[in-house]
Amino acid sequence: MRIYGFEEVREVNAITLTRYLVELIFHARIFQQMRESGQIAPDEPFTLSAFLKEDAKHIFDSEFDFVANANGKLTKALRQYGLADGPLPHLGMSHVVLRSPDNRLHAFVSINSTKGPIVGTATLKVSIPSPGFLADIGTVSFEIAQFVESMASDSLLENIRLVGTGAGHVVTHADERLEELKGLALQGYTLVFGGGGGSSTANLMGAFAAGRGGKLL
Repeated sequence: MRIYGFEEVREVNAITLTRYLVELIFHARIFQQMRESGQIAPDEPFTLSAFLKEDAKHIFDSEFDFVANANGKLTKALRQYGLADGPLPHLGMSHVVLRSPDNRLHAFVSINSTKGPIVGTATLKVSIPSPGFLADIGTVSFEIAQFVESMASDSLLENIRLVGTGAGHVVTHADERLEELKGLALQGYTLVFGGGGGSSTANLMGAFAAGRGGKLL
């Protein structure tokens, strides 16, 4: 794999990008071997978060489950700073990951707060010039995109802290992020995945679709 802009990546969920990619390749190999031996159904999709910790307490206890980890940290931060606008802050979340024409991934994650929606964003380019056995596992690119989304969640967490400590003026406003999404759509970016709760104030998917004339794909 080739990584561009590596110096911009911080540790996410106690995992560096280097370790994540090594774990991704290692677990993908194990997954393929289990599938070839009949331990896993041939049509079972590969997901890194399906590999649990050795001392897992439940079926979602995976150090690679960035979504659950991020939701917990973001909710805790909103409540800590008195910014939660309801009892279930995660319902006000929205996320979208895009791919540029040169295969750069760009992720946005937003969450509602009492001071308006707050958005985090991240970008990274990882290419696989010689995929080898990874070519047989179609979800590897999706797994890399999920790490980029976790980077955006980490950015969002920092922005929540800035808003909560009175430094919100240095955080890019959600409306500017929505305009940025429209602009990326006009530049030929395509949707990797996205979604969000019905209570989300910053409609990230809607902004991207607006830039594509109402179409997501």
